[in-house]
Amino acid sequence: MPPRFLVPLLMFLSLFAKPAAARDVTVEVEVLHLSGLLAPAELEALLADPRLGIEAIYAPTRLIEGVTARRERTMPFGSRLIAISQERTLKGEQIERKGRILRFRLPDMPSGHAEYRLNHVTLRTPVPRGLGRPQPDLRLVLFGTAPEAGIHESALLSRHYAFDLGVRVRHRWSDAKGASVAAARDCTGGVQSLGNGTYRFRPYHRVAGLFDFLSPTVASDPPAKPPAGQRSLRLREPFPEPLAGWTLSRNHLVQIQTDGQLVERFSIYAEQAGGGECRRTRAYDALFYAGMPVVLHRSIHGYGCGAEAESHSVTATWLDDGSLASFAISRPQGGHAWDAFLAAAACPTGAPPEASETQALVGELQRIREAFLRP
Repeated sequence: MPPRFLVPLLMFLSLFAKPAAARDVTVEVEVLHLSGLLAPAELEALLADPRLGIEAIYAPTRLIEGVTARRERTMPFGSRLIAISQERTLKGEQIERKGRILRFRLPDMPSGHAEYRLNHVTLRTPVPRGLGRPQPDLRLVLFGTAPEAGIHESALLSRHYAFDLGVRVRHRWSDAKGASVAAARDCTGGVQSLGNGTYRFRPYHRVAGLFDFLSPTVASDPPAKPPAGQRSLRLREPFPEPLAGWTLSRNHLVQIQTDGQLVERFSIYAEQAGGGECRRTRAYDALFYAGMPVVLHRSIHGYGCGAEAESHSVTATWLDDGSLASFAISRPQGGHAWDAFLAAAACPTGAPPEASETQALVGELQRIREAFLRP
């Protein structure tokens, strides 16, 4: 057959070719863990909200210019192909709801787009205004890359400043065979599998998320304006030890009430010049709830000060009951870290700190906090 007839013939035969077997995935999402400044009734209202949507993103299996990709010029010369994604959103009756459980079904391939496959899925629902809450929507990525086949189960801990959600995600492909595939044991994240679909989620103090939300140094997603009722204070001279004689370039404490208790977040950056090129810095960041520590961070560094300069950073966190949750210290000559959550799960972690280490850190930052509150 002459080659010029080959292409038209193949196009004609493709009209009668059997399409690839269509399949879909059934997904079940259940919230197993809730902590922080969100009441259980508020969570259930979020899940029942008719505006809640499931956003599915489909990625091309290959880049075809003008079909699944667009060409974009690069500097100083040349170009590259940028994938064009497809999106589908489920709402209303397309999502089955029962308490804290959501179920829905998605096709692996969007209608009319044979070159695309399901890539990732996100839950999005409006959130009423409140201290430290994401605005305007709560966004929860259920899985970043869809598994290729089978029956899968995973769990994730999603933090949203003022509250944390622990979620179990189960998904089953319509062509699945065999037993389910559970996520591998992980000693690095915030979730520990206990077997049989049960999980243990890393606990945090109920206001721990406000450490970042109220931080003056966090550039990502800052609050548009100070929360109502927030009060700001500055440290005045004479500064308390060990800041006497230092120059402060960052110096503030904010106070805010939540559930009848005072939340305090302070941040300090201080510098001191020594002889010659020597320069020392101290940085403090802390969050207190009802006068008790939640998150404490201290960083001390010396530059050009010789071998006698002390450099280290230490961070400690506590839980609602006042117990120590984590402690980590780093120095140029080495450091150590201890994590109560990992220790309870028999995961590798360092030895717990000496009581004198944590007492010294708490005492130093409490003195600074009290100096902010002086009349």
